[in-house]
Amino acid sequence: MKIEPCTDKDRCNEVLQLVIDGEASHEEEDYFYNHILQCLDCSHYYLLEQTIREKLRDNVNKKEAPEDFIRQLRMKIKDLHK
Repeated sequence: MKIEPCTDKDRCNEVLQLVIDGEASHEEEDYFYNHILQCLDCSHYYLLEQTIREKLRDNVNKKEAPEDFIRQLRMKIKDLHK
């Protein structure tokens, strides 16, 4: 099965980070969750981001990862999503 590229990738990446961080507005959450029901590309990216964050939390024994590390990891994930 071929995953088609998202047609609104910039907006999705922006809202994804807000959703994952718990900082999205109700409207942004509605937009994103409705979008990932229709966009397999963004759905996979969202699941990947969630899994990475969960594993990081588990592996650092509930300690917060350094912000620089998180920023670098996000950049690498975004590069994969392009």
